[in-house]
Amino acid sequence: MANKEKRIAVIGTGYVGLVSGACFAYLGHKVIGLDIDREKIERLKRGEVPIYEPGLDRILSKALKDGNIEFTTDYGYAVKNADFIFIAVGTPSREDGSADLSFVESAYRSIAEHIGDNDFKVIVNKSTVPVGTGRWAKEFIAGLLRERGVKEPEKRFEVVSNPEFLREGKAVEDFMKPDRVVVGADNREVAGFVASLYEKLQPPILITDLPTAEMIKYASNAFLATKISFINEIANVCERLGADVTVVARGMGLDHRISPHFLRAGCGFGGSCFPKDVKALIHTARSVGEEPRLLSSVIEVNERQKLRPVEKLLKHIPELRGRKVAVWGLAFKPETDDMREAPSIPIIRELLKRGAEVVAYDPVATGNAKRVFERELSTGKLRFASDKYEALKGVDALILVTEWEEFRDVDFDKLKGKVVIDGRNLWEPSIMREFCTYESIGRP
Repeated sequence: MANKEKRIAVIGTGYVGLVSGACFAYLGHKVIGLDIDREKIERLKRGEVPIYEPGLDRILSKALKDGNIEFTTDYGYAVKNADFIFIAVGTPSREDGSADLSFVESAYRSIAEHIGDNDFKVIVNKSTVPVGTGRWAKEFIAGLLRERGVKEPEKRFEVVSNPEFLREGKAVEDFMKPDRVVVGADNREVAGFVASLYEKLQPPILITDLPTAEMIKYASNAFLATKISFINEIANVCERLGADVTVVARGMGLDHRISPHFLRAGCGFGGSCFPKDVKALIHTARSVGEEPRLLSSVIEVNERQKLRPVEKLLKHIPELRGRKVAVWGLAFKPETDDMREAPSIPIIRELLKRGAEVVAYDPVATGNAKRVFERELSTGKLRFASDKYEALKGVDALILVTEWEEFRDVDFDKLKGKVVIDGRNLWEPSIMREFCTYESIGRP
């Protein structure tokens, strides 16, 4: 396999799958992107990027022009024409916090259906899956092949874990300049084959067994989530004591053992990774008899922190019924249109629950937000503005939820007489207080 052309299929064309596939193709590999969503595949064939991710349109355009990437809904075609089959489908949280592997299992079934008697396929998990999934998958896929009558099924494939560490909004950059590439496999030669796909990038490569690679992904995300919840809890204490959390965080971050990353206080984390991955790790720990008290607190602190801006608003406007509130920022973070677990969701719903009218604005996430808030929009109490200043017309208060760069520079005169809750510490308090009633997170 090492001397053959590197032929890759990527199952799933969401954030991880599309970015990974496009970047592999940009590096010169032959890539087939597969998805069951026919409309999405047709758009991708035309070079249309269905998600907002800076730089992805340029990478995809070049890959298509060079003939290094194609898209299909045909599993048989994808499996037949690939040596490496990457799985990049969703693993959302169930109600009990466990990871829902139904999409992953469906992908395994479809792949197994098309592996031939003389094939050897490397099946690579990019999806974030619970520790132990890789070894379970080997038995599961071998069983499916055996039922089909495939001879020596264990020799027809190998399962590898290659977790992704892509930040939405920075995903292309993270793929092309990785801190590390983790490859977990029971067969080290096959692990080397997968590692060779990243050779042009010359990244640090860590080769491990399957469960260790799977745990690295969960442990990494859980640690970063812990740093965020930690600094948010410190911020809340700072407010009581008159300390400034931004300076506290700077002082902590100068310690090389701590680093300044993920020490920015605000109104909590969201997105497709941190919340579900911490919950999944908690569920996994409990399934083997361990009680992860620290991780449980990370989720508890974060859920409480999301409503901190509303609590602050109520100090200044105790009765919100009949009042009008603007919300700037809907996506869970800047440079993405992703609304999954976004703090804006509980904030807006709490405002509406208390009788407020809400006018919301986001530079790119409005389309996804309208789907999230479909029920609330029907009440007439929520509407979306076309720009940030339209959202301010006639409102009593403003809550900043997502720190988009366009919010940094603001016409302060348009904030006069309003209550402004800065959920991301974007603005300088001494300036803001000349124009409005201003509060931020963890600053006196």
